[in-house]
Amino acid sequence: MAAGLDCPEGRWGPGCQEICPTCEHGATCGPEDGTCRCQPGYVGSRCQDVCPAGWFGPGCQLLCSCANDGLCHPVTGHCSCAPGWTGLTCQRACDSGRWGPDCSRSCNCSVGRGSCDAASGRCLCEAGYVGPRCEQRCPQGHFGPGCGRRCQCEHGAACDHISGACTCPAGWRGTFCERACPAGFFGLDCRGACDCSSGAPCDPVSGSCLCPPGRRGPRCADPCPAHTYGVNCSQACVCFNGAPCDPVHGQCRCGPGWAGPTCLQACPPGLHGEDCQLPCLCQNGGTCDPTSGQCTCPEGWTGLACEKECLPGSFGAGCRRSCRCLHGGVCDQRMGRCLCPAGWTGDACQSVTCSQAFVDACRQASWPLPRPSLALSTRAAAASPLLRGPHHPVRSPPACAEGTFGVHCEEHCHCRRGAACDHVSGACLCPAGWRGASCELACPPGWFGTDCAGRCQCPPGAPCHHATGECRCPPGFLGPGCEQACPPGTFGESCGQKCQCPGENQACLPASGACVCSAGFQGPGCRQQCPPGRFGLGCEQRCVCLNGGSCDPVSGACRCPAGFLGADCSLACPVGRFGPSCARVCRCGEGAACDPVTGACTCPPGRTGVHCERGCPQSRFGAGCARECPCRNGGLCHASNGSCSCGPGWTGPHCERACPAGRYGAACLLECACHHNSSCEPASGACRCGPGFYGPACEHPCPSGFHGAGCQGACACQHGAPCDPASGQCLCPPGFRGDFCESGCEPGSFGEGCRQRCDCGGAPCDPSTGRCLCPPGRTGATCELGESGVPLGHEGGSSRAVT
Repeated sequence: MAAGLDCPEGRWGPGCQEICPTCEHGATCGPEDGTCRCQPGYVGSRCQDVCPAGWFGPGCQLLCSCANDGLCHPVTGHCSCAPGWTGLTCQRACDSGRWGPDCSRSCNCSVGRGSCDAASGRCLCEAGYVGPRCEQRCPQGHFGPGCGRRCQCEHGAACDHISGACTCPAGWRGTFCERACPAGFFGLDCRGACDCSSGAPCDPVSGSCLCPPGRRGPRCADPCPAHTYGVNCSQACVCFNGAPCDPVHGQCRCGPGWAGPTCLQACPPGLHGEDCQLPCLCQNGGTCDPTSGQCTCPEGWTGLACEKECLPGSFGAGCRRSCRCLHGGVCDQRMGRCLCPAGWTGDACQSVTCSQAFVDACRQASWPLPRPSLALSTRAAAASPLLRGPHHPVRSPPACAEGTFGVHCEEHCHCRRGAACDHVSGACLCPAGWRGASCELACPPGWFGTDCAGRCQCPPGAPCHHATGECRCPPGFLGPGCEQACPPGTFGESCGQKCQCPGENQACLPASGACVCSAGFQGPGCRQQCPPGRFGLGCEQRCVCLNGGSCDPVSGACRCPAGFLGADCSLACPVGRFGPSCARVCRCGEGAACDPVTGACTCPPGRTGVHCERGCPQSRFGAGCARECPCRNGGLCHASNGSCSCGPGWTGPHCERACPAGRYGAACLLECACHHNSSCEPASGACRCGPGFYGPACEHPCPSGFHGAGCQGACACQHGAPCDPASGQCLCPPGFRGDFCESGCEPGSFGEGCRQRCDCGGAPCDPSTGRCLCPPGRTGATCELGESGVPLGHEGGSSRAVT
């Protein structure tokens, strides 16, 4: 019977003499060898270790099949799935609306506003919603996934909580509602056309006419009544001498002959006419009528400008009086006093002055006859110097393409009126007559030209063209600076003509009245919408939608393609979102990239499936699971990088080498505890005892009477002889011989193996010790003495061992 088979519990070995080691986790002690026989799921010399990760069953020799971080039961191999996964091998992701371990729990997120994380159950809100259950819309001013984006809408515009698109209030337009309605339009999307006369603008919100000073009425069609002026004709004129006032500014329009702010001052000498603006042309001291400018000539002068002396025989004011000088007397043209010739005197030269005696002397006498010369003065018109605006240096051509600016030309200009923008800062370089951050404002009244630096030189009340400085508005424009286009439905000079456009979607040009297409239309009959990238009247405005977004042909509002959001489509979908307005949640699993347009998953190395929900098969790894694992001897292959995780007992980059002698376990990190040069099992570390030894660590030699591997062999030696514990060969005691020590030494021999010869003089010796057994009558160590102690005649009386 083999040793130990019927030993009681806790004993083992031959004769059940050995005490079993302390085996753990329900392991039993083998009665033959005393080793612990582990239950499935445990390894180690005392079954103290649970199977390493990825292994299970008896001796931990079976490979687990749990995917996606599922835990494998070390005994049965049953998979306990990680949160978010289910199925026998944890390869199926939770269905929509389920989460947790084995997908056992139901999501609690608001329907249509979010889905829950399959692992944690936390609600992943759709774009535009927040809250533990995604029950709340984004607060005002925020939008997008997680409400993490700030709205860019201006002027109180509403911001879509999902996409961030701006809904402009009445009176505003543009991507961010940053631009007011153009002149002549009002209301939502600036679709309403103002119905105001005389070029009056309308309120961009309500459309009510904003009458300029000097006009009143619902359509501003009525001028101010006499003696009133200003906004709503609310001011009273302060003018005298019958002068009316300007209905806009209240400035008095003095009648001819009057001047001053209130027309109380008569024209000063030398001036006449309205506001005393005209110079008098009267010469030689003549005065002009302050009203008509008609000259009143002084004595001695006549003519329209008092430029002619009185002819001989006439004198006085206007030369209207006739002289009455006699005897050749000449009268003074001014006073009519007679200048008598020699010999005559008197008021009319009627009396002789010289006696006959002094006739010769009288004849020699003479009187100077003053003849003042006519000196007609002329007035040269002095040309006023031309006012010029400040000098502007020539701008270098922009480095960026037209309509762009910035470090990488990635920004888009927002300049109006066809203005270019600075290619570095984006500042608008306004054309003559325009100003403002976007060139949206005309020059203020009284100014014109580049940078509005020119001062108008027009008469009071006359318009001054805001671009050229001309003192009349060209057809199609009106206003103090000619900055306002004709209201819809009118055209021509002073916008006095009515449009006659027959077709749908048509409007007329304010200058010529030619019919053109309304905002968003073009082509024959205005039946074609603006081409992509253009919008507005005449399709002249350029869309600012980025990343392939299209704009509304009328308002320019952007329609973003899938994968982008924002008022100008400049914002890419955040991580984990895709589709139109980034409203859909990616389901690509951790570490996977999601296409922002289609939502298609790009799996990381080691994952596969439509949603990257599966790990690679056991024999594959890498991107797309395209590479074959190099692991041998049952080693596990890392699904991402292909590195091998070796099973117990194996090592090397590819698990190609068994553990070296003296090592065991996972990665051969454990040191064997076996004695007597015994080896250990490389997987479990169980000692493999050599012949002649037993015990958990082969620490015991075989007990007496047993030998061989596991001390299972029983010795067959006789006469109490032991056997070699390894080979079972009998170790005969002195005095015995044979394979089983069954024979005593032959006479004359003794000792181990009976290899020594007795030296007893023919007498027998003890087969064990070789001591001589002398017969009667003989004595001595070698029986060489007689009974009397006298040698028997033999020489060399000492015993010697013969080998």
